[in-house]
Amino acid sequence: MVTTQDTFIENGIVLTSNNSPLFINNMSFGAKFSEKDEDKLKKDIIYHLVKEGETLSSIAEKYNISLETILLANEISKTTKIRPNQKLIILPTEGLLHMVERGETVSSIAKKFKSTSDEIIAFNELTDVNDIYIGDILFIPNGKMPQIVTPTPSTKGYVNVASNYFICPTKGIITNGLHYYNAIDIASAKGTAIVAAASGIVQKSKYAWPSGNYITILHPNGVVTYYGHLSYSTVVPGEQVAQGEIIGYMGNTGLVISMGGDGSHLHFDVRGATNPLAKYRIGTKVSY
Repeated sequence: MVTTQDTFIENGIVLTSNNSPLFINNMSFGAKFSEKDEDKLKKDIIYHLVKEGETLSSIAEKYNISLETILLANEISKTTKIRPNQKLIILPTEGLLHMVERGETVSSIAKKFKSTSDEIIAFNELTDVNDIYIGDILFIPNGKMPQIVTPTPSTKGYVNVASNYFICPTKGIITNGLHYYNAIDIASAKGTAIVAAASGIVQKSKYAWPSGNYITILHPNGVVTYYGHLSYSTVVPGEQVAQGEIIGYMGNTGLVISMGGDGSHLHFDVRGATNPLAKYRIGTKVSY
């Protein structure tokens, strides 16, 4: 199939937009894997693609979770109108999501959301109470949202970041728009270089299900970037990296749904600020 393309440069990122974009639907994980992965999938946060005629209540019943759990995970209210093809986050059981902020501990998070440290440690497979970092996304089993004023970007810990603060972390094509947590998928050949989107300190460089090999970097402004499904990493925790420095290489490790090819792609997540690639449509070619 022949498609036309438009190429342009914005904030140092070279982009080519396809008129016939490639859409990837990763909404139905269960059908893609064998029974041996069943226990792992029980702890996965998945996406539900809303179908015609569905309601928030019917979706909650389908997944055997409360309506409140869906509302909290998607930051919506009972009066929100959902539409066909809308993506909703579905948590594996009753509870809520929380992004770790500076100064928080497992104990303080448990107290805030009326959960327990043991439950948080067990469900998130932490090694101990010290195994959390700024920007980590924790599932709080049976957590309850405290009675506070409706959060705003500032109270959520979000910061204002100049549009040119981050560079594109790799070369490839955007194959999946915004999804959990605040991520964009960029696909290319296995072994394509992955670079730091901005300077910072490496927090994590490890393997974990379903992320595969992944890296997180804490930047001077408090924002954390996340790079998932790498073939391997070239950095270690505590290492200072410069913007544009190679930190690893693209791969297909962890939970990857292949829509052609071997599924190699980068899951690029920005925690604490807007993902700079979110404004570009699926099918756009990007490069640092």
